[in-house]
Amino acid sequence: MDILQSFLSLSAPSPPTFREIFRSAQELRSALGMKSYLLDHYLSLFFQMVSQIDFIVLQDEAQAAIGEMHHLFSDTSREASPKISAIMEKFSCQEASTKQNLCLISTADFIFEQSLLDFLAEKNFLFSTVDIIELKQTENKIRNHIGKEKLDAFQNILLRRFLSCSPLQVFSQTITSELVKRFLTRDLETDQKVFRLFLNHFHP
Repeated sequence: MDILQSFLSLSAPSPPTFREIFRSAQELRSALGMKSYLLDHYLSLFFQMVSQIDFIVLQDEAQAAIGEMHHLFSDTSREASPKISAIMEKFSCQEASTKQNLCLISTADFIFEQSLLDFLAEKNFLFSTVDIIELKQTENKIRNHIGKEKLDAFQNILLRRFLSCSPLQVFSQTITSELVKRFLTRDLETDQKVFRLFLNHFHP
């Protein structure tokens, strides 16, 4: 596998064109007949939801989550739990920052999973100006008139075109990138990168 090419390429097929989206919307409006206003309202809410997603804020949230975990492994933290203390005791380093980063690597899976769970639990900040209940109610009304299959197919192309990279994916990638930055920090005592120090003492 050419890892660079895979890194730069799209992982999914090309999204539908905007023309295809509007053609499908027009077909659904015809199917809805006198209830076509439901689709207009639904699309208005959907586009509003997409337009307000601030990917910079998502990145800030991810960086803050890593910062909080980093603070837990601070030698100066007086609130360290027994579990945190036990993790810190595994690594004997002169450099406090190296110890913190080694602790982060050793708990990377937990940090990643917990960060995503916290993000999903607090996701409402993404949609503060959209009435999610109204969006779901309108969706249900459309589904009742044209059937689940037609609406699902339309929603699929909407998501592929307008949310090819979901907020959760952006948040997840930022968490990963922030962790990797810790992997690459260099220990002043040994002049080695932290991921290498971790590999030297790693036990599967």
